[in-house]
Amino acid sequence: MSDCSNGMSIHLTARDVAASVAHYVDKLGFTLDESWPSAEAPMWASLSLHGQKVMVGGEPTGAQCGEGPEGDFYMACGVAFQKAAGGGMVIYLEVPDVDAYHADITARGAKPVAAPRNEFYGLRDFPIQDLDGYRLCFFEPIVMTSCQSCGMPLSEAKPGDMYCSHCTDDTGHLRPFEAIFEGTVRGYFMGMQRMERAEAEVAARAHLMAMPAWVHHFAKQ
Repeated sequence: MSDCSNGMSIHLTARDVAASVAHYVDKLGFTLDESWPSAEAPMWASLSLHGQKVMVGGEPTGAQCGEGPEGDFYMACGVAFQKAAGGGMVIYLEVPDVDAYHADITARGAKPVAAPRNEFYGLRDFPIQDLDGYRLCFFEPIVMTSCQSCGMPLSEAKPGDMYCSHCTDDTGHLRPFEAIFEGTVRGYFMGMQRMERAEAEVAARAHLMAMPAWVHHFAKQ
């Protein structure tokens, strides 16, 4: 089996490859690893940031793509780019210290959309847009202090952990809402707060409505 330790590489179509390379290197701190046919007039380039690869290339033409299904595939990419460059995509890239990285690229002249902030999904991140409209989100995993499902303290959480052991199954996945609701009703409000069932159900619903894990669940009701 081949070694995939270098991780995933992404390829982005660019209107002006040289300008895009300059943006990623000068503003975002990427390293230029390869360029073709030359660094002075690139039609394609490969860049890296903390082991993550981003390639940029010019809009594909029929001569470049060749004939057959493969050529059609890349030509379709060029057509999609002309209609909506960067549409419907957010690319997440990990950095060791997201606050230091944000400060560094801001000093270089980059213009992030927002400052870094802690998110309920266990990341501290911030977004930025490149020259062709691609949306990038730079992040680092963080240690959460409370369960995003029930609100209990997370005393032994690792970076990226979102939920406590009461809210996850044996495989570490979040349990269904019905199970969390029943546990909150019986275990916390009836058991610890000594409420009657009807009162406990009302309190549990109000409590879980404020939990990030269940915002969409209640929004559908």
